[in-house]
Amino acid sequence: MVQLKQVSLRLKSIKNIQKITKTMKMVSASKFTKAERELSSARPFGYGPRKFYESSHLVKPEKKPDDKSKDEPPPEPVVGKIEEGKDAKKVKRLYVAVTSDRGLCGGVHSGISRRIRKNLTDRSVEPASNKLICIGDKSRAILRRIFSENMLMNVKDIGRISPVFADASAIAASIMQSGFIYDLGEIYYNKYFSAVKYELTIIPVFHKDKIERAPNMHAFDDVEEDQLESYSEWTLAALLFYALKESAASEQSARMAAMDNATKNADDMIKKLTLLFNRTRQAVITRELIEIISGAAAL
Repeated sequence: MVQLKQVSLRLKSIKNIQKITKTMKMVSASKFTKAERELSSARPFGYGPRKFYESSHLVKPEKKPDDKSKDEPPPEPVVGKIEEGKDAKKVKRLYVAVTSDRGLCGGVHSGISRRIRKNLTDRSVEPASNKLICIGDKSRAILRRIFSENMLMNVKDIGRISPVFADASAIAASIMQSGFIYDLGEIYYNKYFSAVKYELTIIPVFHKDKIERAPNMHAFDDVEEDQLESYSEWTLAALLFYALKESAASEQSARMAAMDNATKNADDMIKKLTLLFNRTRQAVITRELIEIISGAAAL
């Protein structure tokens, strides 16, 4: 028979956990409202670079057959088909995983890490020509065990407060100062759709040399080299800022849903343990009464 004290301790522990999950749900709901409000102003930062990549023919957009959503926000950056030559293994790639340092939000961070791990494994990449940048401690903890040689840099203290453009600018400056010249960069992040839906998305980013050799770059007026370099740095910072904002909204919505489910599960466990506690206590009382009656009868 289950010990009454063990059931009581277990019940008390789950009640304390339920209080924590309720509090975390309320905090996540407040942060989610703020992240969703800030996301609307950050989306143009992701829309502008995509239009430039399309105009210079660096990216071929994926056209959707049915476009009935006229009231939706501007279209988001998508990965198109890029001319990479015959030998794809010689293409220098930069992988950027946009996560955070905090967990308890479902599979938001693990999904990005699994996708990058799959792409690196399928392409049989070489560490010298394919580098990895982990924004957030969660992706670093998963990817560094297998791809430690591909690590270019790690960014910590992400997710504690709302990201700002200065954070993205600092990351972009560190990438430019690292000296790694890439042909194609891929930013992996979670695109926010609604409070119950997010989707893993990849957006491309190009180095200054690649932009300079764009097929349709002659369509623009004379662009000086320093102007092109400044614009390429700003494009990288803008896309990182956009990805950080999208990931922040997706993370808060996922954490809010996860804490809500955890609170409901704790409530179910409390009901079951309360029933078990009452039955166990009744069984103990009944057994003691039987012992008293049996002892009295023996006398």
